[in-house]
Amino acid sequence: MKNDFEQRKKDHIRLALSEQSQQLADSQFAKIKLSHNALPEIRFNDIHLQTQLFDFTFSTPHFISSMTAGHEDSKSINLRLALAAQEKNWLMAIGSQRKELTDPDAAHEWKEIRKLAPDVRFISNVGILEVIQYPAEAILKLAENLDAVALYIHLNPLQEVFQKNSHVDFTHGLKSIETLVKKSKIPILVKEVGFGISADLVKKLIDIGVYAVDVAGHGGTHWGYIEALRHEDDSTEKMAISAFSDWGSSTIDCLLQCQEYVLFHPIFASGGIRSGVDTAKCLALGARAIGIAQPLMKAAIDSEIAVMKVMDVFDYQLKVSMFCLGIKRTEEFLHKKVWQYQA
Repeated sequence: MKNDFEQRKKDHIRLALSEQSQQLADSQFAKIKLSHNALPEIRFNDIHLQTQLFDFTFSTPHFISSMTAGHEDSKSINLRLALAAQEKNWLMAIGSQRKELTDPDAAHEWKEIRKLAPDVRFISNVGILEVIQYPAEAILKLAENLDAVALYIHLNPLQEVFQKNSHVDFTHGLKSIETLVKKSKIPILVKEVGFGISADLVKKLIDIGVYAVDVAGHGGTHWGYIEALRHEDDSTEKMAISAFSDWGSSTIDCLLQCQEYVLFHPIFASGGIRSGVDTAKCLALGARAIGIAQPLMKAAIDSEIAVMKVMDVFDYQLKVSMFCLGIKRTEEFLHKKVWQYQA
């Protein structure tokens, strides 16, 4: 069982870096046009990306989105990401901690990384199935062991069923999240893994006290394809997956649906973010923080320096976008209409 789990996680990395799993659906970013300001009357050097989250100040609204953990190849990748996050003062959401619930040795990866990157701010991460199946205390212990500033619960129904998990059961999911929220001393966040969260579900999550919802729409890595590609060519899963190539809602569509919530409730965005201009569009639509995964994963295979270079490019692109919009600080996006939707 342990070897199967580790092989699956290794396959995730390999397939997430493959074009087969990328951009399988229109991300919709091209439909949002930012309003170019030819005379912004601000100084480029006066633009600041600093962002307040969980009572901490980060250098940017960008954060490292959840990727991988719990196998022999993940430690080097996560260490490079963590060291880069510490150097650049980025928030970092880690990969699933599911394995730690059944294998006490699995936590060693993060303990060793924490020693080498003591100042990085982590978001803990576990799936909704674990939240349903395990006591809240066991889930919260994962975040405590990591010294995390918040905890992500990821929702992944499409991914789960394509793992040949025919017995997957999300019954009592909302109630389980509510129980966790009530018992937690740190903020609880909920995210999808690339297929979006509807405005109706966003409202339900806000109503039970979830701190922030990461809509995580389609347009980036397709986790259903990743799971299906691991099966035999003649398997039902592999033969069925093509019908789901455009499943779900894009990050842009989700943000458009959530306009009544963005001013008073933190909405995060991830899924198909491939430039700082994409980030600016998400911020313009009310997102408070923007998660980046696959571009940083590619860089982390190489080196910590490569990761920081990608971070610099994303931040620079965002800063240039803000200059050309006449915006000095990211919080101004919430109070200025600088976008248009073009169908």
